[in-house]
Amino acid sequence: MDPAKNILIIAPYAFGYTKHINDALNTYKGVKSEIKYLDRPEFKYENLAHKIQNFVLKCFGKNLKKSFVFDRIKNDVSQMGHQDIIFIIRPDILDDATLNFLKEKSHQFIAYYYDSTRRFARKSQIISLFDTVYSYDRLDVNDFDLQFLTNYIFEESSIKNHDYLFFNISTNDYRLPLLESLAAYLKKHQWTYKMLVYNGSQMASENVEVITTQKSIKEVSELIKKAKIIVEIQRTEQVGLSFRIFEALGHDKKLITTNSDIVNYDFYNPQNILVVDEHNIQIPDEFVNSPYVKIADSILSKYKIEKWVKPIFDL
Repeated sequence: MDPAKNILIIAPYAFGYTKHINDALNTYKGVKSEIKYLDRPEFKYENLAHKIQNFVLKCFGKNLKKSFVFDRIKNDVSQMGHQDIIFIIRPDILDDATLNFLKEKSHQFIAYYYDSTRRFARKSQIISLFDTVYSYDRLDVNDFDLQFLTNYIFEESSIKNHDYLFFNISTNDYRLPLLESLAAYLKKHQWTYKMLVYNGSQMASENVEVITTQKSIKEVSELIKKAKIIVEIQRTEQVGLSFRIFEALGHDKKLITTNSDIVNYDFYNPQNILVVDEHNIQIPDEFVNSPYVKIADSILSKYKIEKWVKPIFDL
């Protein structure tokens, strides 16, 4: 019997999105996959003096929280032993010394960028450390000769009934004014919607609902199922397709997005996906009222997490 292929994933927890990669890998015979999170367990100061020490060190460019993460990752990998593949999401969080340590502990050292180098500039500086770097951002793929890789569908459903027409959930950032304008537009047209904006504390909002507790990936999934149309506001510094788009695909939901690059994908159908200009929002009645067109599985299958992992990990 051939020995198991040992795979280690190192990634942010990201509300549980990255866990699905590990789960999918472990469905394959002959694969032993584990995941270590960059942001769990959370760092805790031992005492007030420890906290003060970190403040002083930060003034000299050092950070105890980051050092804790670096040391924890290295200790975990040392105990696990040599890996066939180490696959890292957000490797820019780690320092060069930790990345070089991980490379020595693996036969293949692979990274996946699901944020652009324009958002996190360090990503462009560490490409040479990896055997392969995948990116979901077409501009980065072209600029740095990376391998193109989208995000993935990790859950599926097909519920036609809905409690509201439009759904969006976002954090409070520079996109909030656009969400407020969009919600006002929907309200003017008497279209039902549920638009949630997470903020650490209560704040005034005229058209969207402010929540002070983050929703889990499972809670978001249940809210998506109750909508007909998902709204996705693209970050201005990247062109890659967010997970919200793949959640819409997995749940057979229509999509409104500000990401114009979506028209270049094989699953694009103008009856299902509407690209809007954030400076001049126009949503035709026909788009809202027409039914969702089921996408052929021959197109969607490669985006599903079970098949998504195959070429990356040579399964």
